[in-house]
Amino acid sequence: MNKLTVSLALYSKGEAKYLPYLFDSLKKQTFQDWELLIVDNAADGDVISVAEGFAKEMGRSYRILHSDTNEGFAKAHNKAYRVSDAAYFLMLNPDMYLEPTVFADMVSFLDEQKDVASVAPRLMRWDFAQVDASAKKQQERDVAAKAGYTRDIDAIGVRLFRNRRAVEWLAQYTWEEASASTDVQRLYEKTYVEVFGVSGALAMFRKKMIDTLLLPEDAIFDPTYGSYKEDLDLAYRMRNAGFTSYVLLKSVAYHDRTGAAPKKHTDVAAIKNKRRQSPYIRFHSYKNHLRTLYKNEYWQNVLRDLPFIFWYEAKKFGFILFTDPRTIFLGWFEILKHVGYTRRARKAIVKSRKMYWKGLRRWF
Repeated sequence: MNKLTVSLALYSKGEAKYLPYLFDSLKKQTFQDWELLIVDNAADGDVISVAEGFAKEMGRSYRILHSDTNEGFAKAHNKAYRVSDAAYFLMLNPDMYLEPTVFADMVSFLDEQKDVASVAPRLMRWDFAQVDASAKKQQERDVAAKAGYTRDIDAIGVRLFRNRRAVEWLAQYTWEEASASTDVQRLYEKTYVEVFGVSGALAMFRKKMIDTLLLPEDAIFDPTYGSYKEDLDLAYRMRNAGFTSYVLLKSVAYHDRTGAAPKKHTDVAAIKNKRRQSPYIRFHSYKNHLRTLYKNEYWQNVLRDLPFIFWYEAKKFGFILFTDPRTIFLGWFEILKHVGYTRRARKAIVKSRKMYWKGLRRWF
């Protein structure tokens, strides 16, 4: 039995450009006791055959799990999670380049910290345009990959505000001792930091703990979500159960995020971010955020923060209704369509709770 399962879900031919670099970084990992599960989410083009070619070249144990339709992020990783028999389960986006010790750092941390449920490296922005430019000069693969390194943070876990807005913490701030962010200054010399939850782009989970939090149909992620907010939902469930999550600040992976999180958290910044989002992202993000709150929140916390939550949701509702009413109507259609599963999921979450409601307040 491998100690670690790495789940890589692929959807489209556009992801093929990342695979030479992703697999180059996987091949160089100092920790080698892992199996790769490639989830073919009805990917178009030749991206699956390209991935399989690199997997063979890497010489690692791998399996391919096929789907006839694109079932989204949640169902893809649910499928991989069910067949994994490893102690640790890692989700990995294809648009990544990992430093060689990332796997080793995360496995060692979970081995040593038996009460920790999930861990992630510090995610930094990867400028893939620079990678392409370097590759055209016939640079070596690792040299080209490093040409895209930046000092800008992609994410250090998930942060929640009192209005329950969830953001990628410290996104777009520069990782340096003299950063404009006092939080970055505080974290710069630290080895790790506890966070509300880890980003779903690259995260490792202790399967023994997560198995106690599975939703109906033995799902690590809500299968009705499709995509987006799954990591927030799981973070809530882990917190409700009294489990902890950490980001390793000296362990680094680089991420070419499609839609970068806003640096500022003002209403103006939120509006600009919503305008940049595709209708697909707005739709899934809107409906899944509401369902995440319904399933996971304690009524005492909602009551305390109701003015903040209501005002934030009212502003968001008004903006989307005015600019993209289709998202509102389709979103609520989906919410009502899956209300049965959502209720069953909430019952399962309430049953798995170990945390008193006041224990969550430090995160808002």
